[in-house]
Amino acid sequence: MKKIITVFIILLFLGSLTVVAEENQQEFTNGDAYDEEFNKIAEEDIYEGVEDIEIEGDAGLTPDSAFYFLDKFIENIRVGDNPEKALEYKEEKLLELKEMIASGNSEAAQEVLERVEKYNIILKKEVSPELDERVRASSKATKVILEKIESELEGDEWEEVIGSIKDNVKEEDKIALAAKISNRIAGLCRALSNLDPLEYSKVCKTDDDAPEWKRDLDRELTEEQAVEAREFFEIMSECFDNPAECRCDDISVKPFAEQCSIIAPLAAACESGDEDACEEMENAGDPIDLLPDYLQDVMEDIEDRYGNSKHDLHVPQECVEAGATSREACMEVMFRLNAPQECQDALESGEINPRNENEARRDCEIIMFNLEAPQECKDAGLEDRPSCERLMFKLDAPQECIDAGLTGSGRDDRKKCDVIRFKLDAPQECLDAGIDGTHRDDWKKCETIKFKLDSPQECLDAGLTGEGRDDWKKCNKITFLLDSPEECHQFADERDPWKACQPVQFKLDAPQECLDAGLDGSGRDDWKKCEKIKFQLEAPEECLAAGLDGSGRNDWRECDKIRVDTKGSEDYGESREDCGSDELHICDDNGYDCRCVSKEEYDKSQGYGDDNNGIDCAVIYCSEGSECIDGVGCVSDGDSDEVQCDDCASQCEDREGQRLKGTDCGPNGCECYYESDEPEYGPGEGPGEPGDYDDNGDAPDDSGSSDSGSDNIAGDATDSGSSDSGSSDNSDSESDSSDSGSSDSSDSDDSGSSDDSSSGGNEITGGVVGEFFSRFFG
Repeated sequence: MKKIITVFIILLFLGSLTVVAEENQQEFTNGDAYDEEFNKIAEEDIYEGVEDIEIEGDAGLTPDSAFYFLDKFIENIRVGDNPEKALEYKEEKLLELKEMIASGNSEAAQEVLERVEKYNIILKKEVSPELDERVRASSKATKVILEKIESELEGDEWEEVIGSIKDNVKEEDKIALAAKISNRIAGLCRALSNLDPLEYSKVCKTDDDAPEWKRDLDRELTEEQAVEAREFFEIMSECFDNPAECRCDDISVKPFAEQCSIIAPLAAACESGDEDACEEMENAGDPIDLLPDYLQDVMEDIEDRYGNSKHDLHVPQECVEAGATSREACMEVMFRLNAPQECQDALESGEINPRNENEARRDCEIIMFNLEAPQECKDAGLEDRPSCERLMFKLDAPQECIDAGLTGSGRDDRKKCDVIRFKLDAPQECLDAGIDGTHRDDWKKCETIKFKLDSPQECLDAGLTGEGRDDWKKCNKITFLLDSPEECHQFADERDPWKACQPVQFKLDAPQECLDAGLDGSGRDDWKKCEKIKFQLEAPEECLAAGLDGSGRNDWRECDKIRVDTKGSEDYGESREDCGSDELHICDDNGYDCRCVSKEEYDKSQGYGDDNNGIDCAVIYCSEGSECIDGVGCVSDGDSDEVQCDDCASQCEDREGQRLKGTDCGPNGCECYYESDEPEYGPGEGPGEPGDYDDNGDAPDDSGSSDSGSDNIAGDATDSGSSDSGSSDNSDSESDSSDSGSSDSSDSDDSGSSDDSSSGGNEITGGVVGEFFSRFFG
């Protein structure tokens, strides 16, 4: 256990350090990412334990020399990717920089700084553990030099140089961090190679792009692995000779050792004639994938050497039935029976040789990987399943899993991430019930709780609890029968009853013209096509002449604008200002035929009697700070039990020379507004739109239909979304009918609630409150 914990801690450190090291190699293009990782990994001072040094020496040739190009050429050859040489020449460049600054040559100074940046790139990527302290000491001294130079520079000619100096100061911390990390990675990889070779091969293995010091370290550790391979060969050879005495516990790769402890006793029992043990051993699978690459090669050699004796020990039944008595023939039979078709095709074409089991399996895995691997893995140049799984884990897992240190490399990483996902996604009710996602059936238990929360009462009344496998299916049937037309009930048992119901519902709801056009609701765009037909039938001629055909999402809105521009306000009937203080302003669904109606007349038209309950709050707009009470009208918020504002007009006194302009319900009851209370307007100002009044504040008399006079009925019609015909659309289809301009009957209760709402019946936009808002707020 102690060894496992040690490996885990090392992996955590290596995972974090590798991220920073890789970002260093990418020049830390994202400053925020650098700062974040810097704080995580290097909380202690990156210059801790480093002595102060001074960079001294001879600057040599400087950029103002005619032979400086030759100096640069020689440097490039000598440095290459050598971090030690890069450090040496970088320090020389700093001395050159001091001289160029002293001579006032800003262009030459900038050229030197560009050379410094080039050497910094080499250092960040290639700095080795052996150079750790020296590089950090140099970076510390470099920062002192650059910061001193920056503080002394003044003038526009030095602006570019100052910018480059600031960038280089930041780079020094990154170089020091890279040096410190390289030392840690080297030590941790050495420890991991001794504790868990498999994890070492996953985490510390290098490629051609790795720093040279890391490739050297890998070669050094590979020599140690050769010793381990010899020991592994010896142990496994003994296991094949006598499985009863197999030293599984001495194998260094623990996952393989655990599987060995399961298979070895079965192999011993199989040798003794226990066919059940033989069968169980075959079903246990091949644990070779649990080994690092260098031990897989050893295992294949052992299997080749002892394979025939293993085959003689137990021949699969399939081979017996096929008469395949040799190991090679049996292997081919088993391959043809179990391999994917693509691999069998490769076998027929000679691309796969079934004589070697491990090679055949590996070749088959490559074929299937190339066929089935996610595009992300192919784009990343990955060629094996484990690497692809790690990448996909990183892409798919929530950030919380990544923050928990999960990488997809561990056998249980996905399981651990699923627990984290559960806690993120499950309803609070499931968590409150003590379900945390750690058990296999936790989602099933949670679904039962969700069923009781989300399903309609009718499903619960039917005895459904969510515990049954088909409870949701049965509940969906119940809700379908409740919500669908009776003509669709025949589809209740189908897999997608609503889809089957669509043609029936279309025939019930669509106009005859759509049916005559051959539309039946089965097509994906049938409702959209039907809306186009309806538009061409119902839209005014001027809209069709303007090129609108109903196919556009906003064609009805555009049509409303055209209609207003063409007909003007005279078609709307009486304006709101024509109504008395105790009258309501009512228009039809299309905003036409507006008229003034007394409260009593409106009550009678709506079927109300003389019980004083005629005021319907659904069609009354109350000002901010007040609320509507049916039968009463608008009252102040919080005072509905104390303040009564019924028929405020009758409570207002008559004033000589003044006319009652409007009423409202205030904190103390009815409030009356007279002509003298009208606000003063400046030249050209007044309620309504700019330009509605002349410089004397009078409304123009040339048209008699200013915006204020028509009380923005045109605007109401435009915003209502109602079609010219006012036809009702009751369809539940997923078409764009809601935008077509057809009035939706389900919205009728909202009519008149505000100037922007859709009208589902006669629009109530007036009354004393409407009058007040119209005159004072436009």
